[in-house]
Amino acid sequence: MDKSNLLSLMAGLLAYSVAIVLGTGPVVYVAYWLDKTLTKKIDEDSLLQAGNRSIAIELGVTILCQAVLARHAVFGVMAIIRILFVEDLTLGDSLWVIGRSVLFIIAILLLAVGSIWTAGAIFKWLTRRHLRVEETIRERNNIAMAVFYALVLFSMTLILNEGMEDFSRSLISYGRYGGVTSLQ
Repeated sequence: MDKSNLLSLMAGLLAYSVAIVLGTGPVVYVAYWLDKTLTKKIDEDSLLQAGNRSIAIELGVTILCQAVLARHAVFGVMAIIRILFVEDLTLGDSLWVIGRSVLFIIAILLLAVGSIWTAGAIFKWLTRRHLRVEETIRERNNIAMAVFYALVLFSMTLILNEGMEDFSRSLISYGRYGGVTSLQ
């Protein structure tokens, strides 16, 4: 195996490691924490601990939808980190690549959380007169409404996903060959 193939393999293993680290906790926990912060007036933890299945469905699908969108940060970071292995960079450039990766994760995560929160808020607002989604899920523990809302939110996520994918890939560095975050 020649040096470039070995470097490419090492970059792939590092990228996979980043995916494991991001996917097994921080991204999902930060999404959960941001959701709780956006809805301070509602104590979701108490509702969950009391066995409210509807809130569990609502929170679970919210995090699932955010993860569908936030996963684009993993690909972007992997593509950016690959530069560390395939290009001959100075220490300053290497630190800039790592810094960009962190900024990329933060930007995509905030967009994912904000997009799903906004999509849910718009749907709840549009149906406020005849469905009262939030009240029915949180106060009445209506599982049928929670499942319906979960499917609506996931449907919106599938549509939002295309835009998030395009946006995240537009931020990926292609090294000295171009891209929004290139070194030049």
